[in-house]
Amino acid sequence: MRPSAPSSAPFGREVPDDPVELLERFQRLMEGEGKSPWTVKQYVFWARHFLVFLKKPLRETNPSDLEAWREHLVLTKHCSKTSVYGALRAITFLLRAFGSRAADGVEVPRRPARLPGFLTEEEAHRLLTSSEGEPRDFALLHVLGYGGLRVGEVCRLSVEDLDLEGGLLRVRSGKGDKDRMVVIDGTTCEAVRQWLAVRGEQGDPRVFPICRESVERMVRARARDAGIGKKVTPHTLRHTLATTLLKRGLDLRFIQKQLGHASVATTQIYTHVDTGALQDAYRRAQPTY
Repeated sequence: MRPSAPSSAPFGREVPDDPVELLERFQRLMEGEGKSPWTVKQYVFWARHFLVFLKKPLRETNPSDLEAWREHLVLTKHCSKTSVYGALRAITFLLRAFGSRAADGVEVPRRPARLPGFLTEEEAHRLLTSSEGEPRDFALLHVLGYGGLRVGEVCRLSVEDLDLEGGLLRVRSGKGDKDRMVVIDGTTCEAVRQWLAVRGEQGDPRVFPICRESVERMVRARARDAGIGKKVTPHTLRHTLATTLLKRGLDLRFIQKQLGHASVATTQIYTHVDTGALQDAYRRAQPTY
């Protein structure tokens, strides 16, 4: 491995020439800042691609390199706006992490605003019941569907964070590195109890010793079993819970707390999803001039 090159303007800290060492240091830096494992994985992925494209040490990067890479992503790789957004966010963070201002003048495209996909209550019921007889999947789908956890959160959920008597889960280090309490129903509590009884004592403290990719595959497979034609992901269940709670009249601020949104403005997207709830609310408040 080559020795690290001395830092040079405009970088504010030592930048390794060796790409492997650079990526390892970048990963440790993000982990030290408490970024989610998913964010770390994505940022390292894009950083590796950028270094291959760059063909020179990172410390020699200038704004024109980023513009050339953006064009490469769009015109050669045919990346979507969402991918370009994520890629430029990653490299902007990479450069700033090492004290560079090379990305300051680069305009990051806005993330496309898409309304979240969700299931009807009938579809959600079919999905959850499709896993009856499989205690792990049955419990996991209920935690996703009734708790609204992100896939990374459910994979990290620890047995000691369960309060099944009180119908509560403690989600530790959620998005933004914040803890929160999540309410779950009696059926979900019982499903988790049954799964823990089947699972028995293990060295792994997690409720569901499973990776996010396996959760995503399981959800897709169960959706097929349930005869649901639309694309279904763990996040679809999160959107389904929020949409259903809103439709049933729960205040946005409580939905915000359940889902762990930093701002109620994020939760408000569901008012655009469920137009029926909007129509009902308008009829209740409709003025009579």
